[in-house]
Amino acid sequence: MATSQQELDWQSTKKTVLERSRHMFNNPFMSDIAFSCEGSDKKFFAHKYVLATSSAVFYAMFYGELAEKNSVVHLSDTDEESLQEFLRFLYTDECNLTTNNAVFVLYLAKKYIVPSLAEKCFEYFDANFAAENVLILLQQAIQFDENKLEEKCWDFIDLKANEVVASDGFSDINQATLVELLKREPLNLEEVDLFKAVLKWSEAECSRKGIEANAKNKRAAMGDAIYQIRFVSMTLQDFAQNVSQSGILTPEEMLLFYETFGGIEKTSEIWNMSETRAKEDILLRCCRFDCYGLHLVSKTVSTWEDTLGISFSKPVKLHGVRLLGEKGKEYKVKLEIWSWIIEKKFHSEQDNRGISQGFDVMLPLPIKVQANVPVHLKTTITGCRRTNFDARVRKTVKTNGITINFITKNDNDFDEIIFREMSK
Repeated sequence: MATSQQELDWQSTKKTVLERSRHMFNNPFMSDIAFSCEGSDKKFFAHKYVLATSSAVFYAMFYGELAEKNSVVHLSDTDEESLQEFLRFLYTDECNLTTNNAVFVLYLAKKYIVPSLAEKCFEYFDANFAAENVLILLQQAIQFDENKLEEKCWDFIDLKANEVVASDGFSDINQATLVELLKREPLNLEEVDLFKAVLKWSEAECSRKGIEANAKNKRAAMGDAIYQIRFVSMTLQDFAQNVSQSGILTPEEMLLFYETFGGIEKTSEIWNMSETRAKEDILLRCCRFDCYGLHLVSKTVSTWEDTLGISFSKPVKLHGVRLLGEKGKEYKVKLEIWSWIIEKKFHSEQDNRGISQGFDVMLPLPIKVQANVPVHLKTTITGCRRTNFDARVRKTVKTNGITINFITKNDNDFDEIIFREMSK
């Protein structure tokens, strides 16, 4: 009887709809459906009404013509942690995302058509890309055909390849992912460092298989991945000190590469004989001003907003912007570009041309911008603001064959746009 009274009284202790809904999360009280997942005996209790108001798929399952008759729905394509966080969001608008569950939660959000949760997952990815976890996210993105996430992962890896291959996560990837990584053209690191990382990966793979990490077993663990290492792009010294000493290559393979280093032109049907990786072009900078004049600032700190619209005549990767500032002064900046929001402090310095004073605000990952698609930028800046700036503002600038159009109603602190041309 005490339990029944408790069930009758709890409602009066919850002041808001959210509090009452949170109380019902995974609560068997009034539950009319439960979920289980593969490899687990645990049941998650739920309420059809709550699920159906969040998802058209659940509505069809529970209230449609082919409504689910079972009291327990078994999901073979998820795990306990991901299912729990997915259901938590439907009850509370909250979700505890981690590197290990975010892609799986995203999969459930798309499967059951919960776009607000999918958006939350992508916000998590944007804020949490790191060398230590990007390869885990990449493998999960490939597993669930999340092309947008996979593309972002590759952008991060291309840009910060040195950090990625040096991370502990590199040794944990599977062989298929290793092959795809070694095939990448714009990896930004030296080939000898990549070889050292692959050697370390092969040792970890031998350990996972419970076999001795000798040269023969490490070579076997690499499989076809080894043929994507571009040994001919190394210096002779790096090859002799690192590859020769590893014992990974056969005498015949060693002779092939030594003859190449000696100037003999060689071809191979299995080895990648490219002498370089096609690293992307250097960052391009497009300045809005064709000259600079007197730059004065107020002595008091203030906060102001600036906006700028830009478009490019060719597809580009937008990497960041340069903002004007007084040399030696500190500025607190919030930059908003589409869904990206960057908030940091910067110190203004003279540029390398000795012309303008300011600072670069770089995106964690470049944004891909298609030709003639407007991009709107907004900054909120706190610091010493200039009171007079004599400069001619250009509406159109051509850089490396790319025309950049600037759209602004008044003068502002956007000095340069920092970008690369999109690789074909």
